[in-house]
Amino acid sequence: MENASKALIIAGEILIGVLILSLASYIVIQFGNFSRNMNEQISATEIRTFNVNFTNFSGRANISMQEIASIINYAKQSNSNYEAEPGDEFYVDVQIDGSSVLDDSINDLLAQNKNDTVYSCNVTLSQITTETGDDGTVTISARRTFSESDIIYDEGTTMVKSINFHTINDSDYANALLQGATITWKN
Repeated sequence: MENASKALIIAGEILIGVLILSLASYIVIQFGNFSRNMNEQISATEIRTFNVNFTNFSGRANISMQEIASIINYAKQSNSNYEAEPGDEFYVDVQIDGSSVLDDSINDLLAQNKNDTVYSCNVTLSQITTETGDDGTVTISARRTFSESDIIYDEGTTMVKSINFHTINDSDYANALLQGATITWKN
């Protein structure tokens, strides 16, 4: 009888020990999952914050060289921070009409394009007309077609890999924008 009661006490102690170990491992696993989820959310937020600097230009047809110079500086800074070289997963390239401008002097780009060149990103314009009203207001009418090919993302990181700006060669359009024209889009 005495051995049976000692056996029950030992079995109870072992059961309590297993419960405590199970509870401890459950808590460790939960904290690990919480930490992993927080890291994933922080990483996703950082990627969105990074990408928004480029995606703000998507669908625009009134981008100035000063804005492109800002994005070139941002891309250069990002490439420097990641010590990224062309071909690396964190390398970002900025292009104008399909040619990289990251190695070009920003001062030279600004001097060449002054204020009379306008660019677009992820949008193509056609049927552009410019009208000046009797009151002196300038209105631009144009048809725009959206595309998603000017901003390229890295498949692994989902970060922007490249952005391409297109020169809008219609000087009337560019001059009207410089005069503060209102843009109306044709269907």
